[in-house]
Amino acid sequence: MPSLRYFSILGFMLVMACDSKKQVVENEVNQEQTEVVNTNTDLAIAGSVNFADEESLSIYSAILKNVIGDKAGAYIGFKMDKLASEFESRLSYTELLRAGEGLILEFNNSSVLYFDSGKTGINDSSKQTLDEIIDILKSYPKINLIIETHTDSSGDEAVNMKMTLERANAIEKYLVENGIDKDRLKAKAFGESQPRFRNDTEDNRKKNRRVEFGFYASETLKEEARNVTESNN
Repeated sequence: MPSLRYFSILGFMLVMACDSKKQVVENEVNQEQTEVVNTNTDLAIAGSVNFADEESLSIYSAILKNVIGDKAGAYIGFKMDKLASEFESRLSYTELLRAGEGLILEFNNSSVLYFDSGKTGINDSSKQTLDEIIDILKSYPKINLIIETHTDSSGDEAVNMKMTLERANAIEKYLVENGIDKDRLKAKAFGESQPRFRNDTEDNRKKNRRVEFGFYASETLKEEARNVTESNN
């Protein structure tokens, strides 16, 4: 099982500063870096990004927008590390990334959480994984979740967008039906517009057909972090 990794979103956000909708062409691939995100730098970059269109923000930019930094941010980071430990011990996933004060959990079509080709319903394997995520989320009620769905460039672009939207909504519906407050959730679909790999091989296309979960602090947790760290000064 992959372990928790650190991911730099600084280069990504410089691109986002130019276009909050981030249209990614197939020959542009996001690169991973083994470094901790510098929250002070992130906050500076966040000031230059256009966050006006909330629905167009990806997990990476949404997590960055939520950064509060300083000791309160470190408090939230500690909570996220505990959440990451739960995922590491209980789930089989493609990748688990620590981004700023949040977490990004990824599953692609080679993992245990996936959608059958051309389908939007949740299969039995995916239900088992979602049940684990639900159970963990219930133990961390002050952490919110973004659900993102992506696909490869095979087929019609409009059809791909519709399919990923229905998949995102299906996951959100399943979580709500099993006890997660809808106010904690955001579901977003990006169709084929955000590939992580070139769509030039079947293996890469499987990797681009993915579900990503972004975990970030709720306003309640941010307020708790501020209060605890201020009282300890």
